[in-house]
Amino acid sequence: MDARSWDRHIVEKKIECRDGETVGSAFLYDLSAGGCMLEFPKDGPSRGTRLELDLCRDQLVPGEVVWQVGGCAGVRFLAPIHEAVVRHLGFQPPPLSFDEQTPRDRFGRTLPPLDAGERRSAPRV
Repeated sequence: MDARSWDRHIVEKKIECRDGETVGSAFLYDLSAGGCMLEFPKDGPSRGTRLELDLCRDQLVPGEVVWQVGGCAGVRFLAPIHEAVVRHLGFQPPPLSFDEQTPRDRFGRTLPPLDAGERRSAPRV
């Protein structure tokens, strides 16, 4: 698998998408300076389709579908967008140490591990 040229950011935003004269909506899931992944309400556009994406404030970004599976499609932008736009729209969780990610109760105490769904047999009486 080849390395990505740009960092991907998590995005969850509904955007408008234009395919020629047809305007529809799509759900933007991840975003980088070079492209994004979209989910469409029905089957996504086929590979090679040119799109214009309205990412924010009526700024249309032209791109081309490079892969399509069901309602999801990967779009490569014809020209990279500015990294500030990607950071503005995207979300990256803050880097936390492993200990800081440990689940805690409302008093800050570490919660014990779950039994992974294993059921214990009831004691026989």
